[in-house]
Amino acid sequence: MTELLQKIDNIEQILRKIEKRKNLFIHSLHDSRLELNVPIPISVEYDNYQFVAYAPDSDIYGSGDTEYEAIDDLRQSIVELYFDLKNEKLGKDLQKILDYLESVINKR
Repeated sequence: MTELLQKIDNIEQILRKIEKRKNLFIHSLHDSRLELNVPIPISVEYDNYQFVAYAPDSDIYGSGDTEYEAIDDLRQSIVELYFDLKNEKLGKDLQKILDYLESVINKR
């Protein structure tokens, strides 16, 4: 019985965490040098300390005191990573991230 109650408690914790997460799309990087071809899927959640925005397709995070700050930080991180990767010789994993970013981002 105790084991069953622990499993139920674990499931309830997982559900509470999922309820806190919002799945959204960003349509702009808010950078005059770049535009998006397609929206980038992200998730935003509150971790009891701050808001965290995450772009799973590029494995990039942003954080802030509000949802907006977390999303804006994520946008800045995407822009910085894009330009950093463009100027480097990359291994396989980072090249995959750059390939993804180049497939969704156009330089103006």
